[in-house]
Amino acid sequence: MQERKIHTKSPTAGTSPKQIVFLLHGYGADGADLIDLSSPFSMVLPYAKFISPDAPFDCKMSPMGKEWFPIEEIPNGAINASNELLSLIKQECDKESLKFEDVLLIGFSQGAMMSIQSLLLSKNNFLGIIGYSGGTSLENINASKHLINENIHKNSSTPVLLVHGEEDEIVPFSSLENAKKLLIGIGFDVKTVNRPGLGHGIDPDGISAGMEFVKKIVNF
Repeated sequence: MQERKIHTKSPTAGTSPKQIVFLLHGYGADGADLIDLSSPFSMVLPYAKFISPDAPFDCKMSPMGKEWFPIEEIPNGAINASNELLSLIKQECDKESLKFEDVLLIGFSQGAMMSIQSLLLSKNNFLGIIGYSGGTSLENINASKHLINENIHKNSSTPVLLVHGEEDEIVPFSSLENAKKLLIGIGFDVKTVNRPGLGHGIDPDGISAGMEFVKKIVNF
């Protein structure tokens, strides 16, 4: 693991942050790939600090990019990476005198998997989770109990939005339903948005759906 680069944007309101948004990039990219999402989301989160960290490892398939964990190491790689991410989240919360309940996770592809896995491992609720073109590293609840925080049912009030392109050629569209089924089975409130004709990516309608989701959870 190398020292990571962390891309940040301060609150557009010009004040100390009241929320922190972590932007978690996909496999083979880096933190710079998603930091521009701070522009639209700051319109509904003007008091939020945006943090888009590089994943900790060089990507085997894309030497110029990063990976949160090797693909062949699912699910244990996702578990280890998510625990490390939770430590970074706590560090940033302590720095800003905020709580996990003030943190929104927005992930794309492998970053979406990281968002969901971090939610399942955390002992705290988050402000919310938005996963674009991702899924979960876990197959079902019964087979994965040892990979989930044992008190997760007490921490299941975190709202979740999953957005996925129906023509995704990298992460199958079926991953959306699998993740939804797992999370609802645990007790989470999960909203989903299907994007007809969209491949592996985030489109303007998906961003708009994310912004509407945020408006509701922060009473904007």
